[in-house]
Amino acid sequence: MSVKKTISAISWRLNRVFMAFGNLFSLIIRCFTKVRKGRVMMWAYTFKQYSCNPRYLTEYLLENDTEFEIYWVFRRKVDISGIDKKIRCVRYLSLKYFLLVNTAEFLITNARTDPYRMYWTKRSGQKYLMLWHGGVALKKIEKDAEDKLKYSYLKKAKIDSRVCDLMISGCRFQTRLLKESFWYSGEILEKGIPRCDIFFDKERHMEFDRRVRSTYSIPESDRIILYAPTFRADHSIEPYRISWDKVIPELEKTFKGSGITVLVRLHPVLIGKVDTSSLLCCRNVVDATSYHDMQELMCVASMLITDYSSSMFDFGMLGKPCFLYATDIEKYNRGYYFRFDEMPFPLGRNEDELLENIRNFDPEEYGTDIERFFDDKIGMVENGTSSKALSEWMKAHRLS
Repeated sequence: MSVKKTISAISWRLNRVFMAFGNLFSLIIRCFTKVRKGRVMMWAYTFKQYSCNPRYLTEYLLENDTEFEIYWVFRRKVDISGIDKKIRCVRYLSLKYFLLVNTAEFLITNARTDPYRMYWTKRSGQKYLMLWHGGVALKKIEKDAEDKLKYSYLKKAKIDSRVCDLMISGCRFQTRLLKESFWYSGEILEKGIPRCDIFFDKERHMEFDRRVRSTYSIPESDRIILYAPTFRADHSIEPYRISWDKVIPELEKTFKGSGITVLVRLHPVLIGKVDTSSLLCCRNVVDATSYHDMQELMCVASMLITDYSSSMFDFGMLGKPCFLYATDIEKYNRGYYFRFDEMPFPLGRNEDELLENIRNFDPEEYGTDIERFFDDKIGMVENGTSSKALSEWMKAHRLS
């Protein structure tokens, strides 16, 4: 056996021992604690960000339902300096974490969770809400892509659905998807998804604009273009490459001479796993992958360029132009829920097609196409009150 394989085998065994010890430690804690009424534990993207649906539900609860005691869990290297001081921040695998995961009444996240790996066994009185990080999906997911997913993920997903008490939906399409493809037979709250509530609060957009520009030193005169492709299973960044020296001049024409700053936002699963430096070929192209919240970036961007990401549907709610740039459609294909030609977002399979779509963009036609797609194809129900509906559900299901 090679040295590399030997080290890998030892690491695997040590990891299994640590997980067994962690779960035993949790069991001991459960023997001496009770579930605390109103205690809420939240996390996003395996403890990597303060973002997505849990974040916006948190902000609503802080403002409207002070009876809840809210905690957020983060990995040790995540910067939490900018998070509201009202939120109690806990580090993953700390003693406080073990206490919290065993005593929180509500555990709320936005992605699949493996209870064994988070040292948690659901106990009586605990409610687990999995507020999935996608809304409408283009690429097939979960059961519909079962042959393309790893066994370890499938096992985790099925366990996650079994312990879940509530999932949420922002449209009829998503509700049907959850029922048919998520191995889930529990309650679905079809009242919208919290991360989309912010699209209806235009005053907050000004706050986000100031914060994003300050973070990345973006001039007030510049238009912000968001480039947010989804991840590839092999973590390749080759499909993400764009000759921005060609595209930016065209964007400057589109926005009538305004300066352009491009924010490159890769999928959170790639944080710490890829080197993005080769994608930042121009001085006004900036890496925003580690920025906590995608919704803030969408609210301040004048345009989105993506590929197969569900962010296109979120961005479409803002009525701003979204373009698809997908050079590897044949290779990537996991199967799609919609044909590209029935969606309102212009598709470019190469840079020339992307540039042509930007030049020929018709705002009125685009607006009409989005409205028709949202009404006829997906049955959108978003109206900015999802967090309120979730809060009411939580209050109705609290411990007596």
